[in-house]
Amino acid sequence: MSLPDKLPKDDGAIYLVDGYNFLFRAYHALPMLTGPDGTPTNAVRGFVSMVHALRREAAPPYLAVVFDAGKETFRNELYPAYKANRPEPPADLVPQFAVVREALDALSIPHLEQEGIEADDIIASIATRAHAEGHPVVVVSSDKDLMQLVTDGPPPIYLYDTMKRVVYDPAAVEAKMGVPPEKVADFLALTGDTSDNVPGVPGIGPKTAAALLAEYGDLEGVLAAAPSIKQKKRRERLIEHAEDARISRRLVELVRDADVPPFDAMRDPGMDPEKARIFFEKYGFRSMLRDVAAMARQAPGDGRSGTVPADAPIEIGRVEGTFVPRYDDHRVLVEPSPDVLTELAASFEATGRWVVAILPSETDAMRARPLGVGFVAAASDGPAPAFVWLGVTADVAADPCAEVGADVRARMDALRPLLAPRGGGGVLTAEHKAPFECWEENDGALPLPLFDAAICSYTIDPARSDHGIEALARDMFDAALPTEVEARGKGRKAKPWVEVEPAAAARYVLARAEAVAAVQGPLDRWLEASSPAIQRLFREVEMPLAAVLRAMERRGILLDGEALARQGEALAREIDRIRAQVAAEAGHEVNLDSPIQLRKLLFEERGLPPTRKTKTGYSTDARALEELAALDPIVGFILEYRALAKLKSTYLDTLPRLIHPRTGRLHTRYRQTVAQTGRLSSIDPNLQNIPVRTEHGRRIREAFYAPEGYVLLSLDYSQIELRILAHLSGDENLIRAFREGKDVHRRTAAEIFEVPDDQVTEEMRNIAKAVNYGVIYGQTPFGLARQLGIPRGMASLYIRKYFEKIPGVAAYMEDVIARARRLGYAETILGRRRRIPELDRRGAARAHGERIARNTPLQGSAADALKVAMIRVERALAHDERARMLLTIHDELIFECREDAVDDIVAKVRPIMATAIELDVPIEVHVGVGHTWAECKT
Repeated sequence: MSLPDKLPKDDGAIYLVDGYNFLFRAYHALPMLTGPDGTPTNAVRGFVSMVHALRREAAPPYLAVVFDAGKETFRNELYPAYKANRPEPPADLVPQFAVVREALDALSIPHLEQEGIEADDIIASIATRAHAEGHPVVVVSSDKDLMQLVTDGPPPIYLYDTMKRVVYDPAAVEAKMGVPPEKVADFLALTGDTSDNVPGVPGIGPKTAAALLAEYGDLEGVLAAAPSIKQKKRRERLIEHAEDARISRRLVELVRDADVPPFDAMRDPGMDPEKARIFFEKYGFRSMLRDVAAMARQAPGDGRSGTVPADAPIEIGRVEGTFVPRYDDHRVLVEPSPDVLTELAASFEATGRWVVAILPSETDAMRARPLGVGFVAAASDGPAPAFVWLGVTADVAADPCAEVGADVRARMDALRPLLAPRGGGGVLTAEHKAPFECWEENDGALPLPLFDAAICSYTIDPARSDHGIEALARDMFDAALPTEVEARGKGRKAKPWVEVEPAAAARYVLARAEAVAAVQGPLDRWLEASSPAIQRLFREVEMPLAAVLRAMERRGILLDGEALARQGEALAREIDRIRAQVAAEAGHEVNLDSPIQLRKLLFEERGLPPTRKTKTGYSTDARALEELAALDPIVGFILEYRALAKLKSTYLDTLPRLIHPRTGRLHTRYRQTVAQTGRLSSIDPNLQNIPVRTEHGRRIREAFYAPEGYVLLSLDYSQIELRILAHLSGDENLIRAFREGKDVHRRTAAEIFEVPDDQVTEEMRNIAKAVNYGVIYGQTPFGLARQLGIPRGMASLYIRKYFEKIPGVAAYMEDVIARARRLGYAETILGRRRRIPELDRRGAARAHGERIARNTPLQGSAADALKVAMIRVERALAHDERARMLLTIHDELIFECREDAVDDIVAKVRPIMATAIELDVPIEVHVGVGHTWAECKT
């Protein structure tokens, strides 16, 4: 994470932290937390998080935290009522004053205090001397008194509010206070300060004070001019309270010449990980313990804080050098003889590493035929790039049940050594899963490539929006690859790939293959610069997983298309019934798919209150209609229509068309490099969005079935993300509930509603369940209110009580955001890292970044667990013909299993899933069995 650009990065910069300002803000930001011995720790935890973030972001060579000594100062002698109205600090904050100093000692951060003067005076004296000796100064505080010090210099003295991430230079001070820094003391002398009981002049507010100082210069100028001021009350008050104003000026003016330590006493020596670990363990700061492993102690005086991980998150971007495809060197071999291809294969095998790029006839790998294949040597001195046009005919390409000709088969056999190399040769690809699957459908299984550019990019930098080879070439080399439109044509005139000229196909394919060779070196270097955990994720999880997904996609699942067709007919009748109901309510026919007609119906004819405005008029999207549903029954009909129409078009009409004519099965495609959390998604079709709890969703699942003698077997992680939350947060209530096998939603409800477990109603449990999962996704009170259909104030109350009753989660959520802000990324248990640039932005973007920071360790760790389990399960079943893994849906694995082998397979698979990651709570795996997918969920 970067600091605001305004802050100095100078080697001599001195950062001075207003200690109690930080501590009080932390106390009010976090709910009550205690250490293992019962000591209150919420303020210290927040303080440590904030100061550690500052140290990480700024890496200041000089750093000190400054405290009030807690005694009376010269200001109390001058004005005994000074600060007399301040309430005593909260009882649970007082013991944390000593603990925060202990924390600073553990973190090796210098801290200062001095009797007789306040922290502000120490800060002012250090800043004044530092300024005189050429050191830039950053005062870290939100205290307006310290604005007196601000100057552009050179060198500058700036005030930095870390919570708002606002830097106050002279212009910013004047914008906020109405006066420049040199007049702040005069300004406060006139307005007074109720928090410190500084009297000021009654009736003189900020605007008046700023106007008076602008006209008369300073306090003495204002008081001298008082008798001539026209406004009677103002004139009288300034004359009557002139002495109060002068006393106030002395109270607010900072001491700038106090005896303070030398600058060397403030040099940041860096963190000692062992000292930090002991402190964190003593006070139960579990989440901060994970930072210790990434901290290396720096030598004193090296200008670094010691908290910068060597393996900070990597953002894939521009690299040195250029890349231009060698179009003139491309060799295009159209339907060559097997002997020619055998020689070609030998020439590439001799180089040790080469890129393979397969051109499928279409995107559906199960229906596609390999039309051509390109080869590029990884080394620049290898053979020239070569493209082989296999000679698949148009009729074969169009018929997934047709066999390729003997001549095509012979060419594929001759090239097989380059796709399944002997002797440890290395195949590099751009995104191998679908093209390799296409080849496998026509020529048998292929081994895992050595390197896949898309998967490597995704593992290193999952925050990228596109890991395809076109995007990598563009972002790394500013290179534009030939497009599909250039090769095939555009729109209706676009040719199928099988009819494209081999030379045009070669240009398209080989440019991509050459790009893979170009990006492989930088990606390898980025991977080696990444953490060991990320390297393991690439080599031991993501690459092996691709082969597992290829196998699952080829297996597919049986689907009863006729049953879906019957459901579609029934649903069509239901949709017609809803259309008729709307027409009867409206008094005329309405096209429910037309936003224009809906706007007219709802806002003009029915007089419903307008929703938010869009470019084309008032919104009629689902969110807008849900807000209107309680006002008019016709809105409910429209929502029901949309839900059923979408279900029909997405599943009942589409799924039967996707059944493969040769296998009789549905073959979904898994996308491995899309979800930034690490989750898998599926397309063609997307099976993850079939409704779970509705009768229509259940009936769709009834159409997925097992063959004779087999059943479908479902193994589903139970509440995996909540278990991960218990592990990461260390919250005793959550951990106890899971260890004791209790209903965690019922337990949460009992805490929120303050009733015994046996008095929790189903409604209370449902609310608690929504809150439990809402916490994971950073749900706002507004979002929870919409979900539950309750007032926003009530939703806010539930969330607040949740954090009060389950304080470990509240502390963890604060810590995880602070950690992400400090390090620049969020991290899963297995070390997957996701950059969060949104945390450097403002407003809604920053709030979105905070939700990402909360969600990624939970959802990402669950995704990692499932991936590890899939790889281990696939290996465990590799030689067991009684069962095979077909699908993964969210946290669920679905198998086709012989009826007489269910118990054995469950006994083999369940422990693998339950031990995919290690947690402080048990991982439970629910089992479902049935002849249909629906039966597995009952």
